[in-house]
Amino acid sequence: MLAVLGFYWVRYGGTLNHRNKPEWDTIPSIVKEDAFLARACVDDLVALKWVRRKPLAEEMQHSDEELQQSILRLLPAGSKWQSQDNPLHLFRHKAHGPVINKPSQVFVIVGESVPQWALDSLYADLHILDATKAWIADPHTAYLKNFLPAGNISRPSIVSLMSGIYDAQLELNEMESFWQGQTITSFAGQMKKLGYRTIYWYGGNASNGNFNHFGHAQGFDEVRSATDFCGSDAPRTWVGIYDHVFLTEAAKQMETIEEPTFHFVYTTSNHGPYKIPMEVLGGNPDEMLKDVGEDIRGNEERRKAFSTARYADQAVQSFIKEIQTRFPDALILYTGDHSNLYGDLSNSSLVPRDYMYRELYCTPLLVHHREIPQNLFGKNTIGTHLNIMPTVLEMIAPRGFTYYSLYPSLTLPQPAGLVTPKQWITPEELGEVASGLVEEVKDADLEGTKKYEPKNKTWHQLASDMTSLTAWVVRHADHCLEHDVR
Repeated sequence: MLAVLGFYWVRYGGTLNHRNKPEWDTIPSIVKEDAFLARACVDDLVALKWVRRKPLAEEMQHSDEELQQSILRLLPAGSKWQSQDNPLHLFRHKAHGPVINKPSQVFVIVGESVPQWALDSLYADLHILDATKAWIADPHTAYLKNFLPAGNISRPSIVSLMSGIYDAQLELNEMESFWQGQTITSFAGQMKKLGYRTIYWYGGNASNGNFNHFGHAQGFDEVRSATDFCGSDAPRTWVGIYDHVFLTEAAKQMETIEEPTFHFVYTTSNHGPYKIPMEVLGGNPDEMLKDVGEDIRGNEERRKAFSTARYADQAVQSFIKEIQTRFPDALILYTGDHSNLYGDLSNSSLVPRDYMYRELYCTPLLVHHREIPQNLFGKNTIGTHLNIMPTVLEMIAPRGFTYYSLYPSLTLPQPAGLVTPKQWITPEELGEVASGLVEEVKDADLEGTKKYEPKNKTWHQLASDMTSLTAWVVRHADHCLEHDVR
């Protein structure tokens, strides 16, 4: 017994509490920057858990011939592809001409765990995202609510947004080929062609997940970690620096920027376990939840989760106001990395049913610029994370500018449906790959929706095909990734 206790005391760095063991942020940077040592310092049990949880994707086990058949279904009509060529080159677009005057600064802000459902009227009494609701009401903010993230968890979404292809939980950020080569569809890489300096601002430590290496390779001139620029004494969760501290300091540094810059900003605080003290979160949970049932109002876990979400929302919107003051011509986009259920409200007094797919998966997209109207998206009612990059490029690029994107801009007509590796969406239906079922697309209400077998199986197949495309790029990285692009 003493031997077992002694082992874990040493293994956890002088404590028997796993939560109190030295975290990634305390590991010296020289270790984290090394490709071998960064992996070697991961806990053995954590590494084993990763292996068990993340088996090799089915598509990665397909032959080249099978992958080719999948990719052919994705290619634009009339495309001719030889297997030795990079299929990403066939997703080529020519910009139609700018929608706005070229902004000095472009911001893509990704909030941790920002769900669409909290913006629906059914949940108005929770007052979680009221700051974002106020921004939606701005006459120069366009808003899309039937919007799918690139992944159900954080990293696949961020990797996909950066690279322009779906990560599909293959963890491209952990692959050394993606530390050396850039996808032709990369967001920052294409912004640089428009003359923008590119910076990734992360509320945690970017070396966690090797986003320091991955970010630079995918086109970011700088990768800035809040754990570095906010100082060693800055308050933090296990994920990163408190949002209001991170964003305040980032805004100060941005004030000194004079050249055109593309900023990719990613927050961390709205992440469980919810340990930020109530005095930091601010607000009164009793007041915030006064209009909902006791089963919700009296649940301490829910109170903390809702308060954290409200805090994170206000921190982001305060940051947006600051950058609008400093850069009045800025183009600003805001979305979440994925949805979040915040303490599980299903079968409660507020939601007496199971969750809708839209509640489980959708995150919002907001686009703001002083020259755009609320109806920027026209008749488009659906979108995904991979629509963000082409939307930015079509809004600011000169006519004829060549860019590469799997999906078109939201300022242009969309396909009949859009897919991610986990879901698909049409203007009428939202489907889940895991179950193969679909439901009607509509705002959350008391009745919810019925899930049923889709008549059209095409979208389920195309979701798998998107993973096959990424699998092909991974397998043939030698000619699918560009080098010496910095």
